[in-house]
Amino acid sequence: MAPPPLVVVIVGPTGSGKTRLAIDLARALGGDVVNADALQMHRALPICTARVRDDETRGVRHHLLGFVEQGDSFDVREFVDRAGTIVREVVGEGRSVVVAGGTNYYAQALVSDSLVDLSDGENDSDLPCASSIDNRRETEGRRTAIDDGTVDADAGTAHARLAEVDPESAKRLHPNDVRRVRRYLEIYKETGRPPSEIFKERRTMRTFRSRFDSLGCRTVFIALRCDSNTLDRVLRHRVESMVERGLVGELEDFARAHGIDERDDARGDVRQAIGYAEWKTFLRAQIDNDVTTLTVDEVDKLRTEAIESTILNTCRLAKRQQARVQTFVTRYGWPVKYVDSTLSLIDFLSNMSRFEQTWQETVVDVALEACECVRNSIKYRQDTDPTQQNVSSPSDEWTVRRCECCDKTLRGDVEWRAHVSGRRHRKVASAARKRQKGEFGHRHPSRSVGLSEISD
Repeated sequence: MAPPPLVVVIVGPTGSGKTRLAIDLARALGGDVVNADALQMHRALPICTARVRDDETRGVRHHLLGFVEQGDSFDVREFVDRAGTIVREVVGEGRSVVVAGGTNYYAQALVSDSLVDLSDGENDSDLPCASSIDNRRETEGRRTAIDDGTVDADAGTAHARLAEVDPESAKRLHPNDVRRVRRYLEIYKETGRPPSEIFKERRTMRTFRSRFDSLGCRTVFIALRCDSNTLDRVLRHRVESMVERGLVGELEDFARAHGIDERDDARGDVRQAIGYAEWKTFLRAQIDNDVTTLTVDEVDKLRTEAIESTILNTCRLAKRQQARVQTFVTRYGWPVKYVDSTLSLIDFLSNMSRFEQTWQETVVDVALEACECVRNSIKYRQDTDPTQQNVSSPSDEWTVRRCECCDKTLRGDVEWRAHVSGRRHRKVASAARKRQKGEFGHRHPSRSVGLSEISD
């Protein structure tokens, strides 16, 4: 009897080797690669989005790369439908599929068998702008039937409705996160139960069911990890290599054709990619011909600043992605096999003559061993990521808090601390204190209406 085909899901931080490992596993297992990186699905900016080149695929067929035209949207549900069809076709031929890409949320959505798993957590925040590509669609005035009526999918109405049926979830979700608020309401409509209650049960059970179990295949979860300092060096090397390969020219051509886009984040757009926003000042100087008024040193400074900013933000993204992988185990019950690529990447940086052998022995062979264990129903050792010990609960990290003083809603402790330490908040709070001192003597502002969050 032929061994069952596998669906191998590779997650991990950018730069850790997911693309290379996907190709190696596909060649060894005899299968195809399905891209799960939302930005690499766009046709534009292949260098900026680090899309694999044809000469790098080594004959392995890749799906869902470079097919979304500029201005078109492609959301996670469309991805699940299209990628799911590809997986079923390939598995139906008796071959395996390797799913890999930087958008861990998309990989999770593809293999998850329920709307609940698709809705829980902050999974789409591995996109650079912390927003899924499908946000645009969710804010175009669509209406959804909830219970026996309809609710406009705008920020205020949908969140108010969620607060009625599930106050705990409403505290976690920002009112402007319309997409996830709507999805929580859909869960409530389908199950008649608060989503937070269902999520708690799921986390207690810690079991995972793949949507592809019924196909007779088996699902393997590989999580690449890497020492933070080594990964930072790899990402610096990668950005510098992208510049050498023509990143600047690619960005200039795109900006001339489509505009620079002055928004803080270009949701639903390939301009979300790290490596675009960081170059806006440089591009503006080039396109507006301001470069003619700048000295050579000034132009070089803009270029250097853009490169360093790209490196810094890429490293920050990698750290967020690496920290988030453990939630697949703790929240969704994924039987993850961690594979450490640190040694091979050190050789990549300092001793290329040993890189191929180190990569094969410490990464590819370890991943293939996990694949064979799953294929033969042998339980492999499911270790934990030591970098994620004593991590606080995601639900605690993302509690919504409101600053009445500034009329602003903040999501999580990080946003809150950044806000209250910011210049604007301090200025508004100071003005409020002065007004209250004049009106109420020395009454403390935290005791007054509208200033309850100032002292936090």
